[in-house]
Amino acid sequence: MAKLELKFSADQQYQIDAVDSICDLFRGQEFMNGEFLAEAAGERGLFDTVGHSNGMRLSAQQLEANLHGVQEENALAPTDVLTDGRLRDFTVEMETGTGKTYVYTRTIFELNRRYGLTKFIIVVPSVAIREGVLKSFRSTRGHFATLYDNAPMDVFVYDSKDMGPVGNFATSSSVQVMIINIGAFNKGFQSDGGVDEGNLFHRASERLPGGRSPRELVSECRPIVIIDEPQSVDNTAKAKAAIRSLNPLFVLRYSATHKEEYNKVYTLTPTDAFQQGLVKGICVDSVLTQEDLNGSYVRLESTKKDPFSARLTIDVKQRDGSQKRKAVTVKPGRSLYDASNENPDYESGWIVSNISAAEDDQFVEFLNGERIELGQAVGDVAEEAIKRAQIRRTIEDHLQKQLELHPRGIKVLSLFFIDKVERYRLYDPVRSGEYAQMFEEEYADAVEKWRPRYEKAGVPLDDDPTAVHTGYFARDGKKRFKNSTASASTAADVETFSLIMEEKETLLSFPATTDTEEERAKKRVQFIWSHSALKEGWDNPNVFQICTLVETKDTMTKRQKVGRGLRLCVDQNGERCYDEDVNVLTVVANESYDTFARQLQSELEKDGVRFGIITPETFTTVTIERGGSEERIGYAGSKAIFDSFQQVGLIDKKGNVSPELKLAAELGTVELPAELEGAKEQVEALIVHKVQKLQIKDKSNEVTVELRKDVSEDPAFQELWERIRRRTRFEVDVDSDKLIVDAIESVQGMPRVEAPQVLSTRADISVDDTGVGAEATATSIVQTGGRRVYDLPDPIAELQDAVGLTRATIKRILEGCGRFDEFAINPAQFLAQVAAKINKAKNEAVAEGIKYTKLPDDEWYTMEDLEPGELKAYLDQNAWEPKNGKSLYSYVVYDSSSVEKPFAVELDQAEEVKVFAKLPACFKIDTPLGGYNPDWAYVVEKDGEHRVYFVTETKGGGNNDIRVSDSERTKIKCARRHFEAIAAPDLEYNVRTTYHAIEFDGSR
Repeated sequence: MAKLELKFSADQQYQIDAVDSICDLFRGQEFMNGEFLAEAAGERGLFDTVGHSNGMRLSAQQLEANLHGVQEENALAPTDVLTDGRLRDFTVEMETGTGKTYVYTRTIFELNRRYGLTKFIIVVPSVAIREGVLKSFRSTRGHFATLYDNAPMDVFVYDSKDMGPVGNFATSSSVQVMIINIGAFNKGFQSDGGVDEGNLFHRASERLPGGRSPRELVSECRPIVIIDEPQSVDNTAKAKAAIRSLNPLFVLRYSATHKEEYNKVYTLTPTDAFQQGLVKGICVDSVLTQEDLNGSYVRLESTKKDPFSARLTIDVKQRDGSQKRKAVTVKPGRSLYDASNENPDYESGWIVSNISAAEDDQFVEFLNGERIELGQAVGDVAEEAIKRAQIRRTIEDHLQKQLELHPRGIKVLSLFFIDKVERYRLYDPVRSGEYAQMFEEEYADAVEKWRPRYEKAGVPLDDDPTAVHTGYFARDGKKRFKNSTASASTAADVETFSLIMEEKETLLSFPATTDTEEERAKKRVQFIWSHSALKEGWDNPNVFQICTLVETKDTMTKRQKVGRGLRLCVDQNGERCYDEDVNVLTVVANESYDTFARQLQSELEKDGVRFGIITPETFTTVTIERGGSEERIGYAGSKAIFDSFQQVGLIDKKGNVSPELKLAAELGTVELPAELEGAKEQVEALIVHKVQKLQIKDKSNEVTVELRKDVSEDPAFQELWERIRRRTRFEVDVDSDKLIVDAIESVQGMPRVEAPQVLSTRADISVDDTGVGAEATATSIVQTGGRRVYDLPDPIAELQDAVGLTRATIKRILEGCGRFDEFAINPAQFLAQVAAKINKAKNEAVAEGIKYTKLPDDEWYTMEDLEPGELKAYLDQNAWEPKNGKSLYSYVVYDSSSVEKPFAVELDQAEEVKVFAKLPACFKIDTPLGGYNPDWAYVVEKDGEHRVYFVTETKGGGNNDIRVSDSERTKIKCARRHFEAIAAPDLEYNVRTTYHAIEFDGSR
């Protein structure tokens, strides 16, 4: 079998939007290349060589106008945060696992294609992230070569022992990308910000042109500096000075958790990522036990000095003779027998003999020989039971997942995080640690339980416990595993991270008969043991289970833990799988589901993620029809809506949404200022989106959705199925002349295109230890005469990409609209408005001109298409159990708790409804805008005689005020044509918010 290669998609809209948000900052910039002279040494002595640098002639006013335009496009607050007195830093916020590295790599190519920029430096905080970035560049090389016509690019990791690539960085005219650790050059700065020549990056080198230092040479290039995880890179004065020393043309900052946001131009929040299915969903499998108060339990919580003391948790005897686990403070010489109110469990030598409070070596010793380290507990039978149970649950979840996904060519991986290597591997002699022993025992036992199910399904099952797991840890000089540190900068750490990255594809692959013995051994690995220091910078898309087994204080946040497995999985062809039912990450935790979800939510909020918040710019991109044309309400309109909510108490001063506003948005009853009433459904949709929190699934409430045979065989359902299973194909006959007339009329009514505003910003200059800085204090619009001159793009070509019509058609629209003179005023705004008008006219023309014809019956849906497979759902989160035996499925899986779930309840309770089904996702009607999946099918019977068969789409709003977007409205029109074409007797298609018995009329 050929080596697995990851495939990358070039049409992920959210990634394209992130790339464009940066590139559009420089609209109006001419394609240019800068040069400088640098001496170089050769056989004939010194000679002049040309260095190539980035160039930029965009005015500060235009850059600021572009920034505010991009921010409005993405519904972000307008900002003008200056660095060193100029707009220099721009922020992109993207949730972990959504392709942040891919986005800034594509941005590099795009900046080169559009503006000729060639010099880029990627600054990273750690070896783990550095190796991940390098691996990403290698993995995407072929993808970008195809996308950008083999544009040359050199990528290298800065190495102080090899200056050749640094020299080439300066003198090459092709795209150059340097990846460097902040630690490689920030240590060269003294506390006053001055350069310390002791650091090789700042020291002159005879191996570089002109004998310059690497810093001097790259700073001549005016590089675009990309900071990966800036919250961990330039978070000190020295680090900021180091970045400044690179003389960056601009600084682009990418992270999911920015501490300093500067000028944010794009954001993809955790809620966005989860709701759009861009990352795996999260499920918590809680492993809990009751306290075991038998025996002597001692846990070290903390130590301190001056004077030396320790905080221990022990079992304290109560007055009634019972025991209670409590924390006590002890000093050297203190007896735990006394501290526990004479609990006899502590009589045998439990006297404190030594306390260490060293930062990395905290422990307490007792006269009986016991030594307890920070976070460690002795005498806790339950603790060992919990660890073993966590390991067993991880194995069980893994085997279940692999049984489901093997037929789809997806290999399942599970990850264990531990904080001490000796728990996994011991030496002298070499043997398994306690966790490895537990794993092998539990795996061998689990295999026997699961073998019959695997054999029945024809899925291979590896029954060798020693072959399916391995550890990724740094090694010492004797090639023994060692504990990594959080900084992870030694050669051994580098080797480990490199191994993880290089073997990513191997871990994703099933063993093949053509594999060598070594390849087969690596591919058999399904369970990975790793050190808790590896908390960022690497992941694997097929990690489906994560289990943390820690004895000492757990320094990994829950967000760091889940981040290692959030990326969408891939199959044996390297193709990404987008099935939300497949992409679920299970966290095996020794805490309750509620606790885990609450703490993860708290971490996200601490990182700046705001849930249930509306801001003055929230509704900026909402459009409204005025004078026969649609226009964006902009920041002023958005703030008017925000203020109207605040005035009546529907949001508080911080923007928190009240329960009343949330309910009104779900029911479609939000009241807006009269002049903005036309934006009602868009505003309500945004409110519903903003109030949604991160959906964490509870494993204990997991259910398997099954097809109910008694309902599927019911004559009423069979009659319904016979009507709706018919499939069609469509043809579109668009009246081109009418389309052009409608588009011209729409463009004529669009708002006047205005020139970008020029803003003046006043700033205070400050000088401190980190250098010269500036802070904006005021801004105002400057009115000027004359017209700005642009390098105009081809408007027909640009509109072709946006609307998909022929050049001839677009030409007729532009010639007939009478508005083309506005193109030169503001090309970007003109093209965006015209494209929106043409697309709306095109969608309406498609819906009017579509014609469906029925396919042969051998291409219709069959009962097999109704089988849910291994569909999992979660009670009270996205699943409801019907009560009256009328549902086709054992559980109704819903997307909306305010619309779909109540509708299901009504169907289940309505006496006239005989059977009903939430239609599976595979049941689609083809439309020019993609597949359309109606929500419900059900049968209504009147007086036991006349039956009517319904297919219904549920939407928010009211039954007389359905809320749908333009694209949804087009799909619904197409669906009506489909059902007309299949001509099924007594079958009706409608769109509703709630079910009412009055919709059935016996006279029909």
